[in-house]
Amino acid sequence: MARNKDKALLSQELRSLRGRLAAADLPTSALIRETACRQASDAPYQCIVEDQAELICRFDPSGRLTYVNPAFCRYYSQDAATLLGGVFPVQASEADAVEVRRAVSGLGPNRSMTSLVHGATLPGGQVRWQEWLYRAVMDDSGAVVEYQAVGRDVTDVKETMEGFRRAEEKYRAIFENAPLGIFRTTAAGRFEEINQVMAAMLGYDSAAQAMALVTDIGHQVYDDPESRTRLLSTLERTQGSITYEALFRRRDGGRFTGRLHVSAVRGEDGHVVSLIGLMDDITERKRMEEELRRSERVARTLLNATTESAFLVDVDGTIQAVNDIGARRLGGTPQAIAGRNFHEFQSWELFEQGMERIWEAYCERRPVRFEDERAGIVHDVMVSPVFDDAGGVDKVAVFAQDITERRRLERLREDVERITRHDMKTPLIGIVGFAQLLQKSRNLTEKQREYLAYIQNSGRQMMDFIKKSLDYFKMEQRSYVLRPQDVDMARVFRRIHDDLRPLAVNKSVCIIFTLDGKDISLASPIVFRGEEDHLENLFANLVKNAVEAAPEDGVVTVGISLGEKAHTVDVHNPGTIPEAARARFFERYNTAGKEGGTGLGTYVARLIAQAHGGFIRYTTCPLEGTHLIVTLPACPVQDVVQDVVQEPGREPTQEPA
Repeated sequence: MARNKDKALLSQELRSLRGRLAAADLPTSALIRETACRQASDAPYQCIVEDQAELICRFDPSGRLTYVNPAFCRYYSQDAATLLGGVFPVQASEADAVEVRRAVSGLGPNRSMTSLVHGATLPGGQVRWQEWLYRAVMDDSGAVVEYQAVGRDVTDVKETMEGFRRAEEKYRAIFENAPLGIFRTTAAGRFEEINQVMAAMLGYDSAAQAMALVTDIGHQVYDDPESRTRLLSTLERTQGSITYEALFRRRDGGRFTGRLHVSAVRGEDGHVVSLIGLMDDITERKRMEEELRRSERVARTLLNATTESAFLVDVDGTIQAVNDIGARRLGGTPQAIAGRNFHEFQSWELFEQGMERIWEAYCERRPVRFEDERAGIVHDVMVSPVFDDAGGVDKVAVFAQDITERRRLERLREDVERITRHDMKTPLIGIVGFAQLLQKSRNLTEKQREYLAYIQNSGRQMMDFIKKSLDYFKMEQRSYVLRPQDVDMARVFRRIHDDLRPLAVNKSVCIIFTLDGKDISLASPIVFRGEEDHLENLFANLVKNAVEAAPEDGVVTVGISLGEKAHTVDVHNPGTIPEAARARFFERYNTAGKEGGTGLGTYVARLIAQAHGGFIRYTTCPLEGTHLIVTLPACPVQDVVQDVVQEPGREPTQEPA
């Protein structure tokens, strides 16, 4: 009985324990079932997340990654195990990390999402740009338990946008700073956009002011509204851009000439809807072009008015320009001759000879003058360098004057003078001889003797003149034989001074002499080697010319310098040589309008200087006056003079200032 009772109690205990175990296992089973159901439900979404190309991750409020999708791992070239637990943002700069923490810290119940763009450095060192969308994950109480981030690489987009930005800045800089006016207008006549240059060109203070005030471009900007109508009509018929010149009106009413470079923007129907282009104010350019054309007409008129042939020639002999006379000389018109080379009109030998003169002017940068005689025709040719703005020589001007007739007359005059001198010499010898014989008579009165002496002296002077004329002729022919002797130039200059005293006193001109820079009285001998008569004639001509050219109350200085190899005499006066006389200063019959002058003084002076183996030159300018400088060798040659001494680098005849 007792044993059955114990068995019953044990069974009851077991049933109670089994009931309690069943009650305890019910929630666990429910949780397991719920978890299993949730996993079954999340499985499709998990696959979607895993397969996304975007970078997806989750991180807790401390910034530690709790989840990364495969695209995230591939982007950073790391596996999930390495990334999980790391700090987000991955491989970003400290500044970007701070910015991310600041952005997500503001997320909560009131604002659950935000976006941000920042950089990241990939394992290879490449810097990339990422755009992230951040979402806060909150519990039932609204507390943030973690953050979910979805990102994508926007490096290419950012670089493209940066390229657009730089292009826009470049365009804007060109638009604002271009020296030309830039515009875009509607076909109806309103400005859509213009730059500041265009606005200023039209007389407005700013581009905004011009766009606001100009409502009809044709009537407000064009001087003739029909000009714009014609422009639009041309654009309708023309593809591409056109250039158009018109007269425009400024805001204040002033006018200017503008040149437009315009293109049309067409609508879907092919008609012009707007215009874009450039404008340039060419008023000053047009004025200069007209001035240049006028100058060219004047120059052409002047060139054609001269009796000389005139050519503009480049370095290889190509004719750039020619006047009518020069063109006729070559058998054509100026238009037909320009652009052709001189060698087309003459033999190669003659061309080379002419080019030597042209090259001489090019290289020595000074005018070259010579006579060109062909087939009995003589031309006086002057080749002058033409300088550019930099001071270089790029062309030469060639002037050629036909002096055949002048040379014929000169030779005829020389022949007549030579015959006259020869024919006059014989009767003069008789006159002087008979006067000398008559003076020996004893029954002559004093008055008769005085007359005979005058006749004899005049005859001798005439004989001396004829002798000198013959000497000058021989000097011209380079056949004069010099017979040098010691000459006391102090005595020569005293005679010159005495002869010119009346002329100097009449003009109140003082003549002074210096030796090596010191004033002298001509009391001591100054010895030159040469022929006294000719040297006296040389310096008498120069000093006389200086006294005549000097202003009243002026001073004429004769400066003598003695050297071991050569002596110089500088005759200076404060006046200047007339411009018209400078080019031919040492030529025959060059009087420059001087009343009573023969034009032979300086010509004879040069002949005598050359006959003594020397040379003569001049300088003249308003500040320094005129210097006539004669250089004579200390020991002249005693034979037929074939060549004359020349100062290195200078012409033997002149040195114009």
